[in-house]
Amino acid sequence: MREIRVLQGREREQNELSRVLTQARAGHGGGMLLWGEPGIGKTALLRDAEQRATEFRVLHCRGNSADNGVDFAALRELLGPLADRVPALPGPQARALTAALGRGPGPADRFLVGAAVVSLLAAVAAEQPVLLVIDDAESVDLATARALTFALRRLGGVRVALLVAMRDNPATTVWQSLRVLPIAPLPDPEARRLLARRAGGVGAPRANRMLQLAGGNPLALREFPIDTEDTAGIAWGPAPFGPRLRAAFADRLAALDPGIRLLLVVAAAEDRGTLCPIASAATELGVAPADWERAFEAGLLVVTDGRVDMRHRLLGGAAYDAAPPAQRRAVHLALAAALPGSGADELRAWHLAAGLDTPDPELARALADGAPRVLRHNGPLAAAAVLRRAAAITADPATAGLRLAAAAQFAWEGGDIESARRLLTLAESRTTPAAITTAAAGLPGLLELVAGDPARAHTLLLRDADAIAARLPETPAAGAGTSSPVPPVSAVRPASPGQVTVGSANAALSGRDSAAPSPTATEFAGGESRPARGADLVAGLRLLAERTEWVLGQGVDRPMDGQLEAVVAAPSPMLAAQLLPPAAQLLEWGLAEAGLEPYLGVAAGLRASGDRAAAVGVLPQLATMQFATGRWEAGEATLEEAFDLASGAGADNILAQCWNLRARLAAQRGNADLVADSVERALALSRPHAVPLLTGGAYWHHGFHALTAGDAEAAYRRLRALSQPGHEAAHPTLARLATLDLVEAACRVGRFDEAAAHSEHIVLWARRSRARWALAAAYACRALLAEEDRAEHYYRRAVAVGDSRHGSFGRARTQLLYGKWLRRVRRRRAAAEQLRLAADGFELIGATAWAARTRTELDLTGTGTKPAGGSDTPLTVQESQVARLAAQGLTNREIGAELFLSPRTVGHHMSRILEKLGLTGRSELRGIDFDNGMRLTRPPL
Repeated sequence: MREIRVLQGREREQNELSRVLTQARAGHGGGMLLWGEPGIGKTALLRDAEQRATEFRVLHCRGNSADNGVDFAALRELLGPLADRVPALPGPQARALTAALGRGPGPADRFLVGAAVVSLLAAVAAEQPVLLVIDDAESVDLATARALTFALRRLGGVRVALLVAMRDNPATTVWQSLRVLPIAPLPDPEARRLLARRAGGVGAPRANRMLQLAGGNPLALREFPIDTEDTAGIAWGPAPFGPRLRAAFADRLAALDPGIRLLLVVAAAEDRGTLCPIASAATELGVAPADWERAFEAGLLVVTDGRVDMRHRLLGGAAYDAAPPAQRRAVHLALAAALPGSGADELRAWHLAAGLDTPDPELARALADGAPRVLRHNGPLAAAAVLRRAAAITADPATAGLRLAAAAQFAWEGGDIESARRLLTLAESRTTPAAITTAAAGLPGLLELVAGDPARAHTLLLRDADAIAARLPETPAAGAGTSSPVPPVSAVRPASPGQVTVGSANAALSGRDSAAPSPTATEFAGGESRPARGADLVAGLRLLAERTEWVLGQGVDRPMDGQLEAVVAAPSPMLAAQLLPPAAQLLEWGLAEAGLEPYLGVAAGLRASGDRAAAVGVLPQLATMQFATGRWEAGEATLEEAFDLASGAGADNILAQCWNLRARLAAQRGNADLVADSVERALALSRPHAVPLLTGGAYWHHGFHALTAGDAEAAYRRLRALSQPGHEAAHPTLARLATLDLVEAACRVGRFDEAAAHSEHIVLWARRSRARWALAAAYACRALLAEEDRAEHYYRRAVAVGDSRHGSFGRARTQLLYGKWLRRVRRRRAAAEQLRLAADGFELIGATAWAARTRTELDLTGTGTKPAGGSDTPLTVQESQVARLAAQGLTNREIGAELFLSPRTVGHHMSRILEKLGLTGRSELRGIDFDNGMRLTRPPL
């Protein structure tokens, strides 16, 4: 049986075609015409319909422009497989159709041919349904089209279906009698999924550029080059076509008059749809009013409110792609001449540069000078594109390198990490590291921090800070830290819009001293003095270097005093993003609630700026804050957005954060496969760069999952690594946050001395930080280790000082531990109260694995609404309790400790359980549904 697949974004069209086939099967013949631009997916839909027509006799042909003047050329291809049945037709019909098929002499009478087609198809359809498929129908000869439409009108009660596809408007063709199914461009979500299937992971800026170029055309999404400068996030204007895409539009272009083709080239080159420059440039190049009229009549262009809209943008792109280089240059020069006034200086320079094939220092200077204005009006990615073009026509390599470095900084600011890396690499090949520091201070270190080695990032950030400090009057000693952990809010980090040093490239041209701090975009507008901003930049870079030390598990844990206030006071979202303290540090200091609003504000500001991709580094941190404060649904939505932006962006370390968060959620829900996959992916990204924060996160969540699943030994091994000096996962912040997990695992495997040592560590941190989570964890750890007469005091204190929200995982976790202890000391009613609260809390936040574990504990109290060992199970109450614990992976000794039984008694119960349930081993208990008649819900492994 042939596999039937769902075409991306074409479910509606597939359903329509399936309906035609269904009606034909039932004896109601009919047809449908698929109408859409080249590459839109008509052929794929026809092929899909053929696959679905499993019991049909399928006959197909394709129109050919070379044969559309030859009568019945397409009919010969279509009905050729049925030629052996023609002699059985009535004599006149047989002779006419034989002649039409080129198998006999004489002229082919068109009426008789039509009648013969009716008779032939009816005869075949009497044996099995018939599907006729005609592609590229605009090139099918008129005689064939008339014969088939004639026949279809007379086959309404016969099992025959006709599917036709064409790119031209069918309203003026013979095919107009068919029901038309317009094939529209793919919606944006479907287009994104198709692009992701092709490329695996494409960064959001490049994906946005390719989606804009393709306009929802599936062939274009497959054919545009995926790794060239023309499809990068910072690119602008038309892009080169791939060979298949070029061929798909070749016939359509060839059918257009030269004047219309030239008009499309002008509109595509202008790319903004502004009527005045398009009209002026087109007239200058010889486009006549009649060409405009024909373009309107053909539906190629629409003019409304001073704008020119191309109804088929890809056709315009195809016209530009097919135009000779000399014609393209002439078009850009004409557009430059058509742009009036000083307000269009940057756009005029852009088109003049596009018309060049040699360097032009003066024009390059004009482009670079205009970059700050482009930044203000069009955003950082547009500014990066302008500087990239300026560098392309700059003769001096060192000056070109400065401009490329500044372009890389703008690309970074716009969230296009991939372009930032490429541009910086190009800059490094043309100029020195000192010059790059002048143009893009801190950018090499930031790129390493998000996508490479944090240790190297630390070195690069301090290198740039020291280089800038050395050029400032009365600077602190090189490498010295700032007196305050928080720089002024005016501290201009590398990604700040106010600090992109466009002027450095111009300084090289105009003879200014390039050793001095370069004028910034802020200074162009009359900003702060150069030394003041330089000192702030040094402070900002050193703050980033300090945070990089923290990522490496080194440095000092300083209080967060003033850091969140600095974020709120920052003048721009990008500046605020760089000042945000890492989420894990805020959690460690108990500032999750206080930090959430600043994080939300920064993320909203970055999204509102129009460069959503710039939020890529903030979103995983925001998701962490949302999870920590009980905003689980919002956190999951943020995490999905982070995955969307980080995948394919070249930001390995950010993507590793995303996988770690997914592992944590999966662990809470008991999804072992997703935990294993997420941890594996996180480690694959973090290990090559030696990032303890990320590697440690993977170990933590893997250990947390083992604890969730009842494998305390595996949990202990993984969690212990977080505090082992020299281990790849060692990180003090993570070790603190995971203390309760580790202490519980250590107690369950009998390592009480080690549990006590870790408990004291969290006690010390709780005293220092006064964080509520740390205080609750310290009390819970002491409770786990305390004698019976003191344990309840610690449990009560843990519940009282911890998070009071019912949707808090930490609170539910403490209530679970407290409830288990109460059950073990035989205070079952009190235990049931705590366990019900814990189960409700876990279920509220979707921690299904922990909820199930808590419900099992609740059943063991014997106070639940559905007691274990009821009438629907062959097990006794105690056997049911033993079976439930064994299904969680507990050993006989651990089960005995839970139920106050000897391991030998537990072993006796296990033998009886396996015998009653017909199982061969205790591992099969994992597949038993204890709440629904002890059914085996999955086969044993």
